[in-house]
Amino acid sequence: MKAVCLCFQVHQPFRVRWYWPREGYSRDAASVDLYFDQAFNYSVFEKVCRGYIQSNKVVGDTKLVCTFNISGTLFDQCKWHPQLIDSFKKLKGAGVEFASSPYYNSLSSLFEREDEFVRQVKMHKSALLRNLGVTSTSFINTELVHNATIARCLLKLGFSAAVSEGSDSPGDQCCYVFDDGNIPFLLRHRRLSEDVQFRFSDTNWSEYPLTAKKFVQWIDSMKGDVLTLYMDYASFGSQERGSSSLEFFSNISDEFSLHGIQLLTVADAVSTFEAASYEGDINFSRFDLKHCLSNHMQHVYFNELKRLSSMDFVRDDIFGYLQQVDILSTMDTTKKHPFDSAVNAFSILSDYARRRV
Repeated sequence: MKAVCLCFQVHQPFRVRWYWPREGYSRDAASVDLYFDQAFNYSVFEKVCRGYIQSNKVVGDTKLVCTFNISGTLFDQCKWHPQLIDSFKKLKGAGVEFASSPYYNSLSSLFEREDEFVRQVKMHKSALLRNLGVTSTSFINTELVHNATIARCLLKLGFSAAVSEGSDSPGDQCCYVFDDGNIPFLLRHRRLSEDVQFRFSDTNWSEYPLTAKKFVQWIDSMKGDVLTLYMDYASFGSQERGSSSLEFFSNISDEFSLHGIQLLTVADAVSTFEAASYEGDINFSRFDLKHCLSNHMQHVYFNELKRLSSMDFVRDDIFGYLQQVDILSTMDTTKKHPFDSAVNAFSILSDYARRRV
């Protein structure tokens, strides 16, 4: 393998509270506090913020080259701890890239009309410029969704690269820069990304413990131009994983150097390697969206979002937060109480719609 592109999702959602419809009728106006559990959201953010700052220090100290996808909802929560923004600012210009995405971590790219998607992408680009002083040229969509329609829209918005989901194959078929005639894109190596994000602390895993040396040796044995990893940044600084994940994180850059593997940002990867024409249907997404758009409840909620987005009203943060894919994921039947979560989400969305639309 010639190069590796390390990409990290930095995201915290606004989680909804348990909502009783009669509360809405006793309140004069819709508000974030009415629909979202801000006390719980603050407590979670306060915990992960320490981990993010700790991980950022490792990135800075080791001069790790990587690409961050910071959600708009995380930017909004940084009002509780502005020092997190400062810690990301310190990484600017040190081999770190900041990619764009839909501001509210939504699936608005799948709406029939593109105006809501474009609005959120422009919001996110503005947030990157306002908070970090950077202009993004790379795009990482919510749940790594990518297709030809989205690619054409991204081209119009001025992006020059995108990251999407690769296959579950253990091989190296996705380890190249691809082009669909619109925009160059990279495909995440699903298995290796999930080895780090999900299996790292699993003592029953056959490869436990996973060290940076072992991980880089796997990659070194593979063929291709560039291998793309996309993982949840919170997993590295989490208390549950202890110091081993930060040790892995701290050693990864040196291990790549020892094997002659270059670390590149998304933008650098697409400019370094010649793009190959992708043969096949360009319609990618993480887990095929089975966790967030596979059952009747999820489709009903998603279709209502689409219906509202096509109507003429002033869009606000509440409408954006109600589009978070995290809400759809709570209706996944593999989760606890998916039907209760669906009823609760429908109640909130219905109350919001009667007030605003």
